[in-house]
Amino acid sequence: MSKIRIILLTQDDPFYLYESTNDLLGKIKSSKNYELVFGIISSASPFGKPESFYKKILKTFKIFGFRFFVHYTMSFILRRIILQKRIGNVFKKYKIPFISLKSDINDPKIEQKIKSLSADLILIIAGNQIIKKNILNSTKFGVYNVHSSLLPDYKGLMPTFWVLKNNEKFTGVTLYKLTEGIDNGPIISQKKIKIHKKLSQAKLILKLKLLANELIITDLIKITDQSNYIANTGGSYFKFPKKEDVIIFKANNKKFF
Repeated sequence: MSKIRIILLTQDDPFYLYESTNDLLGKIKSSKNYELVFGIISSASPFGKPESFYKKILKTFKIFGFRFFVHYTMSFILRRIILQKRIGNVFKKYKIPFISLKSDINDPKIEQKIKSLSADLILIIAGNQIIKKNILNSTKFGVYNVHSSLLPDYKGLMPTFWVLKNNEKFTGVTLYKLTEGIDNGPIISQKKIKIHKKLSQAKLILKLKLLANELIITDLIKITDQSNYIANTGGSYFKFPKKEDVIIFKANNKKFF
């Protein structure tokens, strides 16, 4: 069997994705089953939709408070400006061609570019755009995403926050086929971990991203057999936290970092 040709869609997140993307690309390069042919990078959008830099800063401060704001502002300056930890640099390291999106992923020009690559699938890591039917159908097998929860529970935004706030004992990652709905496509595979009491959200995020890489390498090959897909119905859905949710999070002795 020839290698599965992958287009990787991700965002230029300055906090967690540099290390996890480097780990994933290294694993793909060493794999006998996969070939990464192209990368597509969107701008970072932690709130699940494109917003101005100023609006992101203001919203972060209002919802999460001064200490959170200062911590991630300093981290942004260090990692993005000083250390230049940008996703594009990871693609350059592995000599993978890529583009940085200036438009919506569903733009006909992007669709044409994807089709020209003759890829088998699009793999999303930390996506932040709504994928429409034209892109969903632009490759042989479709579009696949890795979500940081055990679907069908904790669909939606920022699942690491919600599982900690709700004092869950376990969480994990889910590889599933993307549909036009939100996190409701058929499930390919999952990995489950225990949440230790003192685990911060920052450590949980990175832990799950590295766990997702393991899941991709071991189980993405399973997409070729659709008879093993698992229905992804019911469950729970969460939006982005509000200030009152953050107050409860802290009252439950949970830590962001």
